[in-house]
Amino acid sequence: MPRGTIFLVCLGCLAAWADAVGEEHADLPPSHSVDPELAATGLAFAAGPALNGAGDLFVANYRELGTIGRITADGTASILADLHTLVPMNGRIPQANGLKLDSVGRLLVADVGGGRLLRVSPCGSQLEVLAERAEGKRFEDINDVALDLRGNIYFTNPGDSTADDPTGSVYRYDVRTGRTTLLATGLAYPTGIAVTVDQERLCVAESRQYRVVMYDLTEDGTAENRRVLVDFPDETRGAFVGGKFDPAGMVVDTRNRLFVAMWRGGVINVVDVDTGLLIRQYDAGGGRATNCHFHNGYLYTTVAAKEAVFRLKLGVNGFDYNGTLHAP
Repeated sequence: MPRGTIFLVCLGCLAAWADAVGEEHADLPPSHSVDPELAATGLAFAAGPALNGAGDLFVANYRELGTIGRITADGTASILADLHTLVPMNGRIPQANGLKLDSVGRLLVADVGGGRLLRVSPCGSQLEVLAERAEGKRFEDINDVALDLRGNIYFTNPGDSTADDPTGSVYRYDVRTGRTTLLATGLAYPTGIAVTVDQERLCVAESRQYRVVMYDLTEDGTAENRRVLVDFPDETRGAFVGGKFDPAGMVVDTRNRLFVAMWRGGVINVVDVDTGLLIRQYDAGGGRATNCHFHNGYLYTTVAAKEAVFRLKLGVNGFDYNGTLHAP
């Protein structure tokens, strides 16, 4: 068969594959078709976010570093908790980063400044330090948190890790025993983290390698079989803007698609967890996108360059990771 004929056949295969992917994810708007809406501003370093069933928005570093703000559904804004006064430290400055709500409305906080996993009461007046060390060693800078349906907490500790010196780690806090266990190490600056809908896999953003890796979660609470889920493109490919974009915070929707905030890219990359394919890309609202969270058909994004929270009307729902609405 002539070489040109082979090339045309390959193009036909690619077109058929693209059509199949489009049909499978037709519930998602096309890439770059959604305009971000400003949802909140006034953040010293925009991170978090988390929303409860009532639509209250919780954000990290509201007005100043080291606080957690609450913006109610009617727009009333206040500081829910000040980490400086609730859990002061000697020699380190608390600063919230990733946030999640547990099944009883408590906020789980990745204290990147203090290197601690914190839990804040719904009213904000009480705060617990759940974990600050493992095997006698202090955490450097806990970056992000995720939960499984049993309430166990997974968190990343990037430290000073780089692509040349990948020393970042992932831990699991057992909510029943209070024990913290090392799940994985040897990672090049792990940031965002998420448990899949089936509760059988753990996704971790390996920022300095510009990719997401995935592990299998076992019944005994360990993680194994590390592999690359997706390498993000370092150049623009069709509708997907590429570059040296570090993945940061991420969440999954009800159909097991991973929505990843890309720090330098200022976009949200959407990955099919079951295939590892990059299927959509949306404007996050500005550069230095840190985290994202679903509520009522919208994806809320925190954008540090704009000191703000934006929301994207995607018309899909996030997976109910804290189990307050439904089980998978």
